[in-house]
Amino acid sequence: MGFDEVMKFVLEELKAALLTVENWGHEALAWFDGIFPPDTRDEKIKYWFHVALPYLMVAVVLTVVVCILPCCCRCFCTCFNCCCSLCCRGRRLVKMMKAPGRNFQMPRRDFEIDPKGYFQNLRSHPGDKLC
Repeated sequence: MGFDEVMKFVLEELKAALLTVENWGHEALAWFDGIFPPDTRDEKIKYWFHVALPYLMVAVVLTVVVCILPCCCRCFCTCFNCCCSLCCRGRRLVKMMKAPGRNFQMPRRDFEIDPKGYFQNLRSHPGDKLC
């Protein structure tokens, strides 16, 4: 089988697929015309829209709750050093403490790793967030 024969075969298959899609489109339009006849189409579509509206509203609210709120909660936790179990679900909780000699919260593990280095750094920057 040469290249020309393969190209002919591919073109014939694409034509057959296009005809199938075109026939399916005509069948779908015929089905839609059967469900919503052209003379009463506007009233029926308005009726079904009003029936479906509460379900659409619930779907939108659930989408917001599931997709958007967790991101906002994570941003809130990061900005305000919050470590509640609701916000940090799936993350390891970090124990926080008031930074000695400063007026902010810091992770306890950072202080426990090198307390001497922390206090040396504190004294080298005397105006940095001191109490």
